[in-house]
Amino acid sequence: MSRRFTALRTGPKLAKRLASVELGSLPDEQLLDFAHAEVRQLASQQARVWAAFAEIGRRAPLAFDHGEVWTPERRFDSAACEIVAELRVSKPYAEHELGYAQDLEAMPAVAAALRSGEVDRNRVLVLLDVCADLTDAHRDELIAAVLRDAGRVPPAKLRAQAQRLAISLDPAWAEKRYREAVKHQRVTCIIGDDLSVTLAGENLDAADALAAMAHVNALAKAAQRAGAKASRDTLRGTLFTGLLGTRFLGMGQRDIIAELVKQFPKPTAAPEPAPEPAAKPEPVVPSGVELRVGLASLMGLSNEPAEVADSGPVLAPIARKIAEKQRRSEWRYAILDGNGVLLHDGITRHRPAGYLARGAKGGIVELQVPNYLLEPAFIEEHPQWAALLTDLAKQYAAQKPIVQDPAARLPGRPLRRRMQVTHRSCVFPACRRPAAASQADHRHDHAKGGATLEPNLGPLCEGHHDLKTRWGWRLIKRDDTTYVWISPLGRRHLVTIEPVAVPLPEPRPREETREQDPDPPDVAAA
Repeated sequence: MSRRFTALRTGPKLAKRLASVELGSLPDEQLLDFAHAEVRQLASQQARVWAAFAEIGRRAPLAFDHGEVWTPERRFDSAACEIVAELRVSKPYAEHELGYAQDLEAMPAVAAALRSGEVDRNRVLVLLDVCADLTDAHRDELIAAVLRDAGRVPPAKLRAQAQRLAISLDPAWAEKRYREAVKHQRVTCIIGDDLSVTLAGENLDAADALAAMAHVNALAKAAQRAGAKASRDTLRGTLFTGLLGTRFLGMGQRDIIAELVKQFPKPTAAPEPAPEPAAKPEPVVPSGVELRVGLASLMGLSNEPAEVADSGPVLAPIARKIAEKQRRSEWRYAILDGNGVLLHDGITRHRPAGYLARGAKGGIVELQVPNYLLEPAFIEEHPQWAALLTDLAKQYAAQKPIVQDPAARLPGRPLRRRMQVTHRSCVFPACRRPAAASQADHRHDHAKGGATLEPNLGPLCEGHHDLKTRWGWRLIKRDDTTYVWISPLGRRHLVTIEPVAVPLPEPRPREETREQDPDPPDVAAA
């Protein structure tokens, strides 16, 4: 693969080389290498701009006869005004950029990575944001854990990884911060330049907000299946305002779906008469999130964060609340070794004693189970969970290879579930579409003799499946955890599959958390 430009270090030599290039003369693959090098050089230049801003903030203002003291706040304001006057930018912009520059000085390793082009502005802003409230020790540990691969991880995934680490290092602090944020929840309404309206909720209860979004998603999908000819986003927007307002007040799900089909009919079809309203509104569309949670966290034995697929990490008490609400969802399990690698997977119909027989039918609760939790002595110590743990232990002991017809067009449920557990998301670079919401793609096409077996299957979302089957992208599987994509312009892109559950560090709470909040209230009740 060509590295004519990216092999050079960022700086004057690379800038000179890039400036001398005539773009139209570059072969396809070198053009992509050139664009990558330009992005690296831009990151290096951003580092220099922020370094200059930080130096402006350090320069001592003049002394005045009136003898007023230059506090840090006054010095910051003065530096921001200098930037405003020099660049003719707004005061908020200058304050934000100066703040980033000063925060970055406390993270020299990140600054060095930016100067070398290993990370870009967006990824640095993610790290600055996540680390803003951390102690110096926690910040340094987090940066040491994520920085090496940060340039190869999409910003949204980098944020999720960094948030999980921050929560793991000090769960009590994270819960305290969450409780404080939820106290300030609000709804905002902004009229845009085109006179459309943005309506948004901020600082909402995580479990309730995620459940509401899952409900809207499920209704939108059901409306499309019923014949509504509109994008998923358009249907979600219509449902959002209709459910908040009075349009769908008192209507059951069947009636809401019928309304959407009527509003967005097929272009060539004559409108059909609306069905009679149901006598009793009943939920017909299963909804729920895909929750991935460590069993120890769910049992209350640890406070490691869980994850909601396609959304990000959630606190352990929130995960417990979601799991109890989704008692009727599919509960699958992944038994893991000490490195988070899958040993066995399946489903269980058992639930903890005390979970009420109610809640959403849709969604997935994935229990991530270290194999030591299945020891008989551990099961005996936790009677509320004994039935579930015993079931998992029996299935683990009696596991057999998955039976699958290799000639079948689609994988059966056990094989599809195995693919979804081992692959967290679509295997295209930077795609975060959950594997459970993606297609089971045959690496060697089924129509050309490809077998429906685990080595030949991987999750691809609809759009990236089309890239592979219709638009010239090729997919190579090197081994169980490594894929290579080859683009139509000949560029190769490596994708590495992570373990099911990446091990997290042990908690190291800050002193003020232990002293001021020794017994915090349940976050789920916030």
